[in-house]
Amino acid sequence: MPCAAERLRVLFLCTGNSCRSQMAEGWARALRADSIEPYSAGTCPAGINPLAVRAMAEAGVDIAAQTSKAVGALARIPIDFVVTLCDAAGGVCPQPPGAARVVNVGFDDPPALAKDATTEDEAMPHYRRVCDEIRRFVETLPQSLNGGSTMTERSCDDACRPPTPQDADDVRGKVREGYAKIAQGGCCGPSGGGCCGATAFTPEGLARAIGYTGDELAAAPDGANMGLSCGNPTALASLRPGEVVLDLGAGGGFDCFVAGPKVGSSGRVIGVDMTPDMLTKARRNAASYRAQTGLDNVEFRLGEIEALPVADASVDVVISNCVLNLSPDKARVWREIARVLKPGGRVAVSDLALVRPLPEAVRADIEALVGCVAGAVLVEETRAMAVAAGLTEISLTRKPQYIDAMINWADPLYAKIAGALPAGLKPSDYITSLDVVAVKR
Repeated sequence: MPCAAERLRVLFLCTGNSCRSQMAEGWARALRADSIEPYSAGTCPAGINPLAVRAMAEAGVDIAAQTSKAVGALARIPIDFVVTLCDAAGGVCPQPPGAARVVNVGFDDPPALAKDATTEDEAMPHYRRVCDEIRRFVETLPQSLNGGSTMTERSCDDACRPPTPQDADDVRGKVREGYAKIAQGGCCGPSGGGCCGATAFTPEGLARAIGYTGDELAAAPDGANMGLSCGNPTALASLRPGEVVLDLGAGGGFDCFVAGPKVGSSGRVIGVDMTPDMLTKARRNAASYRAQTGLDNVEFRLGEIEALPVADASVDVVISNCVLNLSPDKARVWREIARVLKPGGRVAVSDLALVRPLPEAVRADIEALVGCVAGAVLVEETRAMAVAAGLTEISLTRKPQYIDAMINWADPLYAKIAGALPAGLKPSDYITSLDVVAVKR
């Protein structure tokens, strides 16, 4: 084992230093003692949570001897990395002297998740889930701290944290409003493009251009395809009869109806969308789908992709089409994907991603957000979030030709973005369509 001086000194930080940070310290000692010297502390230490101790003990790690500490107690220790595990700690953004970097990875708070539990046994599933998520995250260390980028790094001036709940709700509200207009037959912005598909192509023409077959299009009822795709995740998924498929951000149900015949009468397709108008449209389309195919294997649920209304380990395949980048908390979406997948389950996502950061003027544009551009993250950030969620066999395939085609089709949103870029650069120098495939262990 290398000496302590050769190991990275990592401080796991949360508000109370009672649960998540204690688990992270325990897992780091158990799994990464050769390369990490772990510490934990809190901004308002509250004593170690006995249910956290129990969850870790069940997983084979004893943290009963660890203590709850304030950040100041570690002031004399030169910390290399501060890893904040909850939004509250990130907002305070403490950085002990000598800390080179502060990074944030948000995990759900087990006591908050278990607030309605009447017994410890009822509460324990929440502690076990978060315990397992933190273990998977710690398994990615120290590579991620040394350039693997499984986390988001920010300076204190950037708040050292993901969007606040208020900010996240504001983003969701704007996205929900934009897509409600699309569902109602209008568009989400004055340009008339981007969110509503390429103006020079019909929705069917766009779908064919990005890889949907005639048979797949024939399975979808009229009106289900609204030209909102940037790939064909059902083809990526190689769906098989009898599988349970979950579509994140199902919209009018297009990909659900494409997936339905592939999984057959013994399979099931669940579409989740947060926009009531889209859900109404999808359920109306479902009646046409049943009449057209004779199958009754597609259903739609109202919900946010950051908190999926789906049971743990109940899904064989998760698909999504140009939706994940709209989320204000993408890391949580990836954790939710891992939660609902069965062991051996697959992910097949088509999305937009960045190959370099967008200019601020583009990121601030709500049209670009609803059009799946301003909310996109770097390609390697997508990989990092999937890794941190515990997914493996991750494959990322860039398709910049999709973006070039949108410009060739004179899409107003992409033309507007092009006008905001530095001279000599085009949208595909920044943005790519991205196919993501992964597996849950």
